[in-house]
Parts: sequence; structure tokens; C-alpha cells
Amino acid sequence: MHRLKDVAIFILVFLSIGCTEARPPISQSWKDATGAEAYERSFWKAIEDADFASAERRLAPIFTLTVPTGIAARDKAIEYFRALNLKHLDIADVRVDPEGADMVVSYAALLETKGSSVPRRYYMITVWQQVKRGWIMIAHSEVPAS
Repeated sequence: MHRLKDVAIFILVFLSIGCTEARPPISQSWKDATGAEAYERSFWKAIEDADFASAERRLAPIFTLTVPTGIAARDKAIEYFRALNLKHLDIADVRVDPEGADMVVSYAALLETKGSSVPRRYYMITVWQQVKRGWIMIAHSEVPAS
């Protein structure tokens, strides 16, 4: 009887491990990224980890940020991302639209900051461009979801 109980526990643990999310994991590493969605996730992971040097390297010299408070060039955008104090960002409903050397990534995001206990939902769009040294962000826009 004891052996049957051990087998049942093993099966339950095995099934609970096997019942994870159906889609394969997307890399959070810049060097392992295979597309625009992976670059987007890597960018936000860098902001979340306060690895601003990695994130800044991905911003084009002409980078433009649009947020509810206005439009910002690269320098002000870097200040914005640093000031977010990002705790976690979940990305869902991702859509990637390629156009030549550019990729437009649009998605819904649930943004949680360290200063707030209530996550905020946004609709976001980022334009990525392929250059000799890899992919860089050209523009990013955030709109609060109602």
C-alpha cells in the first residue's frame, strides 16, 4: 500500500511538471534571441534587472519614445526607462509584422513597478531595425489600456 502511494505521488508530481504553458519559452538573452519578440522581451528584462547599459545599446541614435506625458528623444527616453523602477512586465497578445529590415512588435503589457502594488495595463508598439551589429529600437510607444 505504501508503494502505491509513492507511485501516485510521483505521477501527480510528473503531471504537474508536464502541464506547463504550451508554447516554447522565448529567450531572454540578447545573444540567443531569434526574432523581434525575443529582442523585445530581452529589452524589458534588461530594464527589469536595471541593466540599463544593455538596454541603451539597443536604442538607435534617432530613437523616439511616445508615452502619455509626451514625446521624448533618446536621452529623455533613457531617463524614462530608468525612472520606471520596473519590477516586472508581462507581455501578451504579441504580433510581429516584418517590413524589409524593420519589424513592428505590438502587444499588451502588464507593467508592475516597485513603488506600486497595482499593475497597470498598456498597449505597446516597438519598431526594431536590423543593422550590421544586430537589431536596434527605432521607436517605442505606450498607451494605457482602459
